[in-house]
Amino acid sequence: MTELRRGRRRLCSNVTRELRNGAKTARYACRTMDVAVPSVVIAGAGIFGVTAAIELRRRGHSVQLLDPGPLPHPLAASTDISKVVRIEYGADEEYTSLAEKAIEGWRRWNRDFGVTLYHETGLLMLRPTPLAPGTVEQDSFDVISRRGHRPEMVDAAAVGRRFRAWNADVYRYGTFDPEGGFVESGRVVARLVQQAAAIGIEIHQGVAFATLDEQDKPFGARRAGLITASGRRFEGDLVILALGAWTPHAMPWLASELRSTGHPIVHFRPVDPEPFRPERFPVFCADISTTGYYGFPVHPIEGVVKIARHGVGRVMHPESPERVVTAEELAHARAFVAEVFPLLAASPIVFSGVCLYCDSWDGHFWIAHDPDRPGVVVATGDSGHAFKFGPVLGSLIADVAEGRADPLHQKFRWRPGVRPRRSEEAMRSQ
Repeated sequence: MTELRRGRRRLCSNVTRELRNGAKTARYACRTMDVAVPSVVIAGAGIFGVTAAIELRRRGHSVQLLDPGPLPHPLAASTDISKVVRIEYGADEEYTSLAEKAIEGWRRWNRDFGVTLYHETGLLMLRPTPLAPGTVEQDSFDVISRRGHRPEMVDAAAVGRRFRAWNADVYRYGTFDPEGGFVESGRVVARLVQQAAAIGIEIHQGVAFATLDEQDKPFGARRAGLITASGRRFEGDLVILALGAWTPHAMPWLASELRSTGHPIVHFRPVDPEPFRPERFPVFCADISTTGYYGFPVHPIEGVVKIARHGVGRVMHPESPERVVTAEELAHARAFVAEVFPLLAASPIVFSGVCLYCDSWDGHFWIAHDPDRPGVVVATGDSGHAFKFGPVLGSLIADVAEGRADPLHQKFRWRPGVRPRRSEEAMRSQ
């Protein structure tokens, strides 16, 4: 009972702060202030689940975090050697603003972790044709320049002089932003799981979500629960489902709204790594809204150059035997490298794999209360660009859980039936 009162006091104090933002916000806060959520069960310990768990625990909630494990889960999208961090989002200032906060968070996490897992190499965006309004490169340049950042335009001469691994005869136009880079994503998740355990989050590995516990509860009982694959029940005042690419398979009521899609990644071991060091070969996007290709400098531990594709992908289950890079995908990656990075063309491929997205139709995240299932929040829909927001995802999810207002909630709302002609995420090739 004491914990319940504490949760209610917390939400009431939010009303005091939000009243300053106007009557509309105040009315929203007053409607939600009695929905105390002192205990939370979270299914899924990828970047959505673990950051939500940490943030909610810091706000005073008791938290149980469930995952099939081992953590980091070997099939999760988060479990990789690298993910891009960028503020470039075309003309979308909401994502740009959120990415600015995230980069500050990555710098802070480097300090807090005591090890550099975010590598600020900068971001190079090149294309074969001149930049123009409406291209993701020009729109990004205009937006971040207006917001006080200092990207620079580069031409073929600058590309040949500064980034000599590139074929400057083909990729002649673009921008370089000294902010941004990549994070060692698998190591980040491992650190966050350790942090979660250290602050009192109850972590259950070897536990797979099967279904929600939707049986009628007696008056006064906890409002939400789930049942695991082994039949075990977990109950709390709130359940958060952060199941990543498993979402449309584990939650059939969302199967028409979200899809799990696979995207190829290929690791080349350069014969000569020097041209691919970060200072000469920063994180890049190669006419990405057309080709889908992006990649990374030689990895500080693995010693490989990772090339990946942010495109339409192939629909598949995360555990499907089809989760392998096809001969056609490998040949396409080889042809791309031969044209764009001649110095990498003779290098052996030492690994290939398939990164799984949980795709929404519009390319935006899906972080919202389920209107048909009281006490259930769904946090998913990464659409291939969520990891960069790791330091701010937890707050976004926790605010939804507690009923706190945030303008971004509209972008990430529950939105069945939304079917735009194409993804609204500016970098995605389609």
